[in-house]
Amino acid sequence: MVAQILRRAGAAMTATAIKKELAAGGVAKADLDEPGWRPVREGLALHLNVVVEKPWYSWTADPRTPSPTEALDLIARGRPRVAELVEIVRGGLDGGPVDREEAARRRQADIDAVRALAELAAEVEELTVNEVDAPVLIRQVRAWVKRSGLEPVDRAGEETTFDRKRHTPISGSIRDGASVVVVRPGYIWKAPNEDLLVVRPVVEE
Repeated sequence: MVAQILRRAGAAMTATAIKKELAAGGVAKADLDEPGWRPVREGLALHLNVVVEKPWYSWTADPRTPSPTEALDLIARGRPRVAELVEIVRGGLDGGPVDREEAARRRQADIDAVRALAELAAEVEELTVNEVDAPVLIRQVRAWVKRSGLEPVDRAGEETTFDRKRHTPISGSIRDGASVVVVRPGYIWKAPNEDLLVVRPVVEE
């Protein structure tokens, strides 16, 4: 009934004006006072065709898209378009619209990344147990990660020139061009369309 009043009005109305219209239509005064008015107010806030700009309520012919939280509330209230609302909720939980194919691709990518990490860890442990020399171990690790499109940046223990766009100081700040020692190398990922510095080399003076 309230939505019909707003639609007929064609202009924004306050709660007081809406209550007057409802009273003129035969609604009991007790139903227009708290707590009787509370569910009406909550329903207006959830109505997809009602714009709430306190203290004003107005009708819009262009329904808005509910937030995931609102969609859950609408489902609980048994509102129509349940299937669509469920998709909105799922999309909100995933951080975006539901796309099952895209979700499957993301899951497979996650699995592939974790598997590659597990295989690398297994190989490092095997080489360590077999007491392989450090240079051999490093060479094996770099060869392994290269299969994932990773290229090393600098080498641990080497001296280089500090570049704030590429390096991360182990502590404090270092001026550009200063001589530094690489504490930990970085890696560039050779992506299909670009090169990304995914791990910066850590350095110290």
